[in-house]
Amino acid sequence: MIFFGLESHEGRAKVKLNQLFCDLPVLEKKQWDPHRKIKKITSDSRLVEPGDLFVACRGSRMDGHDFLGQAIQAKASVLVGEEFPEIRIPKQVAWVRVRDSQAFLADLLRRFYHDPDLAVKLTGVTGTNGKTTVSYLLHRLLREKIPAAYLGTLWYDLPGEKIPAMNTTPGPEILLPLLDAMHREEVQHCIMEVSSHALEQRRVYGLRYELAIFTQLTQDHLDYHGDMEHYFAAKRLLFDNGPRPKKMLINRDCPYGERLLIDYPQAKSFGIFGPADFRAKNIETTFQGSGFVLCHGERETYFQTRLPMHHNVSNVVAVLGALEMLGYDPVLFRSILQEIPEIPGRLERVPGTGPFDVFVDYAHTPDAIENVLSGARHLSPRRILTLFGCGGDRDKGKRPLMVQTACRYSDVLILTSDNPRSEDPELILKDMCRGIDPTLNRRPEIHEILDRREAIDRLLSFAEPGDVCFILGKGHEDYQILGEAKIPFDDRLVAQECLKRKKRVFFS
Repeated sequence: MIFFGLESHEGRAKVKLNQLFCDLPVLEKKQWDPHRKIKKITSDSRLVEPGDLFVACRGSRMDGHDFLGQAIQAKASVLVGEEFPEIRIPKQVAWVRVRDSQAFLADLLRRFYHDPDLAVKLTGVTGTNGKTTVSYLLHRLLREKIPAAYLGTLWYDLPGEKIPAMNTTPGPEILLPLLDAMHREEVQHCIMEVSSHALEQRRVYGLRYELAIFTQLTQDHLDYHGDMEHYFAAKRLLFDNGPRPKKMLINRDCPYGERLLIDYPQAKSFGIFGPADFRAKNIETTFQGSGFVLCHGERETYFQTRLPMHHNVSNVVAVLGALEMLGYDPVLFRSILQEIPEIPGRLERVPGTGPFDVFVDYAHTPDAIENVLSGARHLSPRRILTLFGCGGDRDKGKRPLMVQTACRYSDVLILTSDNPRSEDPELILKDMCRGIDPTLNRRPEIHEILDRREAIDRLLSFAEPGDVCFILGKGHEDYQILGEAKIPFDDRLVAQECLKRKKRVFFS
């Protein structure tokens, strides 16, 4: 933590333990001094400085209780954990036992920073796909009217500063200082992407949301959650994990959204395929953008966006519904929406393509690939040329499903690597190839090229006038993870380089 978090700690006065722990659920206290003052709270023993409070949290890979000794050596003043340590605790160090360290850490930090989630209105967006598009657009529109911030996959965007995102949803030790900094900068609204991992790991535990949005749920992250029901249970924590959001907006087109709407009848719905509180009709899409009529009650208004495909119309309807629920008239944003260019790595058009279109998209689930390619097929290009890989150390079950989906819509399909991480790229490719159905009546021309740069070059060498090319999986990412190494690699830049070489061949 080298940015907002430490700066906020440095400029903050010490807080007495009796103020910090007042009314918080504690099981046991030892060597307690209510007047002792704390300047910093951390769950990372490497960041402990003399006089700090250390919270021992259990993680998926490490247990903070194993580092209590390191925190004592660094002269922590207070230790918090779920079980009394086997090591001796010096007399000058206080010990507090709690039921759930991770939740207690969030409570402590909110208290330490004077509940910034009450000062800055929060909108949380969750779902397998659509989080980034909805969050980015909502932030982009709101900031035209009020000071607003965005925290998500792309970056953390605050007034006057844009910070690289370490996680889609930061943990409380980064999130609470950020919200505190936003409050001091007079930010009125923060839009957050909220991942299932963040919800299950209590990174956003106890936050008070003005609005919670559910985009949809399809297969992803089952390596972590196990099955779809556990994945869904993690997502629904946004709506029922401590204080309920004041307002809720849920996608009625998704079966899991339908279940949420039954459980939360006070929620508003959005959709494009049937009745909803916010609904799109008369939808028209091209590769250059989309137009539709937004229906809300008796009101019908025409909107345009540069985002193509039906799934993006659904995302935009969610954004317009959110504006209405936050107290803004969506019509006031119509001209702004029309001028917003594509979102980084979300059906982002590669410039200089000439007689065919090339898009880079983050699609890395079967449903996301279905949305992109079925939408493209609906627009009747000459051919659809598709390229993607599958990430290593992630949900293996979706690999053949992604290929199976791509085969249904593609004329040319190139299977390559994504971020293999610690897995053998060739074994990942074998998993993917199990999705190739030899009985398909209309089977695409399939190529297997492990080197992603070479694969992109080959894809674009096949492209002819009237075709559309999709480079899927990595979107805005500007790196590739090979083993433990993170090397520079940006699909958009690589595609531009390949297109320049293709043009030189054409015109030489």
